Amino acid sequence: MKEALFGGSFNPVHIGHLVIARDVLESFGFDKIVFVPAKIQPLKGKLSLPSSLRLKLLETATADIEYFSVWDYEIRKDGVSYTVDTLKEYVRIKGKQPVFIMGGDSFSSLHLWKSPEKILEIAKIIVVKRPGREIDISKLLGEIGVKKVVKFSTVKEKNSLSEADIFVLDGRLIEISSTEIRKRLEEKKDIRFLVPDRCISLLKQFYS
Repeated sequence: MKEALFGGSFNPVHIGHLVIARDVLESFGFDKIVFVPAKIQPLKGKLSLPSSLRLKLLETATADIEYFSVWDYEIRKDGVSYTVDTLKEYVRIKGKQPVFIMGGDSFSSLHLWKSPEKILEIAKIIVVKRPGREIDISKLLGEIGVKKVVKFSTVKEKNSLSEADIFVLDGRLIEISSTEIRKRLEEKKDIRFLVPDRCISLLKQFYS
C-alpha cells in the first residue's frame, strides 16, 4: 500500500487539514493518508486541547473515509513528540521509506527540530505551502547543514516519488486555522463549515 504520514497538532482538526490530505493523495496516487497527531510539540509545548480529545476528533473526522486513517503512536508515547523518532518507528514497523507531509511554516522551522538532517535522510518530504508564499529550500538546507545532495521539485498534476527527495505543493487558499476555531468556541460562535459536522458536538461539549 502506498501511503503518506501527515503529522501535526490538529488542535483541533479542521476542513483545511482534510482537503490538504486529499489533494496530496490525488497528486501522488497514494492509497492512504495516515494522520499522526502529536502529544506535546517541542516548539509549541502543551497544547490547549487534550491529546485524548484531539485524537478522538481526528478519528471521528476520518471515520468511514477509506483513504484516511489515524496512527496514535505519538499520543501513546510519554513526553515530547519528535518526528525523527516517529519516522524511525515507522521504518521499524513497515520496513520501508516513509513519506511525510508538512506545512510550509513547519518546514521553514525544520532547522530547529530534533535531528533535521536525519529526517531528510529517512523520509521523502511533501511540503504544502500557502498560496503566494515562497520557500527557499536551498537556504533552509544550508541552515540545517545537509551534506548530501537533496533533489527537490514543484508538484505537478501527477507525480512520482522517485523524482525528488522534497516536493513542494501549492496549497489551496483555505483561510481556516485551529486558533480561529478555538476562539470562536470560546466566544460561543458557530463553527459549522470550519470543522467536520460530526466533530462539532465533541468540541461544544468540551467548551461548555
